[in-house]
Amino acid sequence: MSFQTCGVILPLSDYALNLLRSNFTTVHYYPEEDIPDELAAEVEIWYCKWFGLPAEWTLEKVPKTKVLQLASAGANLAVNHSIFETEEGRKQISISTSSGIHVHTIPNYIIGQIIGLYTNLHTAVYISRAKGRWPRRQELQYRAPLDENASTSAYTFGRTGSYTLRGRTAGMLGYGHIARETARVLQVLGVNVIAANTSGERRVDDGYIVPGTGDEQGTIPSAYYSTQDPASFNEFLSKSDILIASLPSTPATTYLLTEEHFKALPKDALFINVGRGDLTKSEHILAALDAEDGLLGAGLDVTDPEPLPDKHALLTHPRAVVTPHTSADTSEYFDHVAEMLVANVTRIRAGGKPMNTVDPAKGY
Repeated sequence: MSFQTCGVILPLSDYALNLLRSNFTTVHYYPEEDIPDELAAEVEIWYCKWFGLPAEWTLEKVPKTKVLQLASAGANLAVNHSIFETEEGRKQISISTSSGIHVHTIPNYIIGQIIGLYTNLHTAVYISRAKGRWPRRQELQYRAPLDENASTSAYTFGRTGSYTLRGRTAGMLGYGHIARETARVLQVLGVNVIAANTSGERRVDDGYIVPGTGDEQGTIPSAYYSTQDPASFNEFLSKSDILIASLPSTPATTYLLTEEHFKALPKDALFINVGRGDLTKSEHILAALDAEDGLLGAGLDVTDPEPLPDKHALLTHPRAVVTPHTSADTSEYFDHVAEMLVANVTRIRAGGKPMNTVDPAKGY
């Protein structure tokens, strides 16, 4: 198959649209999904949002389609389409996620959350903005009793209790593109990196890689652990001063982290989650934050449920920083996906397999 006809059912910038038009003979651009049936029948590869094809579409509407290029790293919504409930649909169409493009944004977010929590930056910002005054050093010292009557000069340099990165161990729960680029940056900052995946073994990254990023050969982690081996997983957790989760939502990862797992972390560990909120229950995070030997802080871009209801305890907890699933967001996001789509179709035309393909049975 030549893969010369592309269908686009989401809004694109002029840059992205021109990029696609320069790499395909025909581009059917219908950002409102109102593409005529006769044109949809011609499309070989679709560029679509995270939920994939519109719910009412059937396999008969897309007889030539071989690949869906999603604009997301997760495919849990797209694989639930009725087309993939049939063996015929699963054989005809491959789903490619956009895993790999998020190295532009999410690792930056992770590093920012770690540094912000280690320096108690969020508390300083809250005091200065909400109370309109200079924060006291003691107010920035974790777990310290606060003397509201203390003068601003009563606490000298070295009393804020900030933490440093160098010498810490970061445990990457999941070692895909996001984790690999985060590991590369953390290593430069003097952090030891370990990783946990299903197998507990090093894997070469054969997906889409933005040049100059990541850890293609998987050599940065000093050790690998298995999430399927309880002893191995607990050892991984016990060494993770900073637990960084970037897992997709699948049956195997749903509520993978229990309250006991949080207890296995070192005292004053950080928990950063940029994967999916259903990795763990919010009450487990809160219990770990409130435990005497528990978490120092939590940086959460995803939650369970999502969004959190107003006044939820995680939203007001003094050592939790919650953002509304925006760690991947950038004004160039869909441009980056278009660049990946072009790289993907170039590989296919050369006889290779599509990048970042999803197993509908597993959801990833």
